[in-house]
Amino acid sequence: MAKFSKNFSIPGKSADLIYTAVSGGIEHFLNKTPVGSHQVTRNDSSKQVAFKSSMASGTLTAVEGELQVEISLSLLATPFKSKLDEGVTQWLNKTFAIHS
Repeated sequence: MAKFSKNFSIPGKSADLIYTAVSGGIEHFLNKTPVGSHQVTRNDSSKQVAFKSSMASGTLTAVEGELQVEISLSLLATPFKSKLDEGVTQWLNKTFAIHS
């Protein structure tokens, strides 16, 4: 399995705000990706959203000013690694009005 790991800086945003935005928008984001049918679980106390599908699984953890993303891709999804990175970056930039 290929791994995708990245910490996204979201300056000035609390862990609560980041978690709320990510947990509320994750299904919409995943529906636009080639991961197929997926299951999402949320853990409010740890500010973590996890998803699992036949193509990928991962966790998104909100901390102060940052979102930590860890994703494992199946062999079939490995070619989409750069697209996934690009998609997550665009989603977060749009969600948090980050101008890079």
